[in-house]
Amino acid sequence: MKQLAALLVGSLLASALSGCTELVPDPPVPAPVTRSAPNPLLQLPADCPHSGALAASVGLGEGSEAQLAADMLAAVDQWVNAGSAMLTNEPQWVDSSVPDHCLADLAQVIGAMHAGTLVAVGGDPTTAAFRRTIIKENLLNLQTARAQGRASEVKRELMVLQQGSRSPEGAFLNLIVRRVNGGEPTPRAVEEWTVILAPQGSQLFIFHVERKDVKHGSYSW
Repeated sequence: MKQLAALLVGSLLASALSGCTELVPDPPVPAPVTRSAPNPLLQLPADCPHSGALAASVGLGEGSEAQLAADMLAAVDQWVNAGSAMLTNEPQWVDSSVPDHCLADLAQVIGAMHAGTLVAVGGDPTTAAFRRTIIKENLLNLQTARAQGRASEVKRELMVLQQGSRSPEGAFLNLIVRRVNGGEPTPRAVEEWTVILAPQGSQLFIFHVERKDVKHGSYSW
């Protein structure tokens, strides 16, 4: 918690400084420059396919506590399902000769992409465990997609926002989440999430996250 306090105090100071009156006019806005974003698949080993595309990861925006909770779950869904459609549509990935390690390598690349827009730099130890868990889930979905020939459709739905608060230093969320797979009538799991979001730059990131299972009978859906 000392680390959290230090980060939040630093963010508050940065916010205060940014609110000072400007004594000089803003510099002119530079003309936009078009650049091709580097293909993250090029980070894969040489014996893995480098064709295909991964959708850009989306971070958290502004909004109410409920909107932040829904956006966070949507970002996690995008992460855990990332790459599965590519494995079923891209010829080089569909090829059965692709080495098995390429899926694990792909999950690591996807993890770096999505953690970079969702998980705080310098977050507390819970964020490292969260990142490892989501990378493992994404790898399982990639393996299933390759074996079954269809993309994964895992979703986490916001059932109840039990508590939520916002301040310039970030946000606190306590929510009940159900995890479902596309086409399945009942949830795979119901969880309680406790999350602290902290600002870094103009965006909020997950600084602390705890998840625990909730007995199915505790909530209705």
